[in-house]
Amino acid sequence: MEKMNRQSNNDRITLVRIGDAQIGLISVGEIFERIYQGKKKPEEIERIELVRELSDYNFVPDGSWNEYAEVLISEYEKYYNKKILKSK
Repeated sequence: MEKMNRQSNNDRITLVRIGDAQIGLISVGEIFERIYQGKKKPEEIERIELVRELSDYNFVPDGSWNEYAEVLISEYEKYYNKKILKSK
């Protein structure tokens, strides 16, 4: 399954694995923080909107939107859960 591997030394670039390719995406952390500040739980996020917002900063091939959405939703859930734990 595709998943986010790690952030690079440049905090704005996040490395993800989509299929067999490792891809550097910019602004993932910023997008996640905006969503979190909007008080959206992972299950409340519309997949298409998440990928659309990501595509404002990164090239997302038309045939890969579902793959990107799966990876990003999964990683946002981890991000969200870390933030919730820190706030307790």
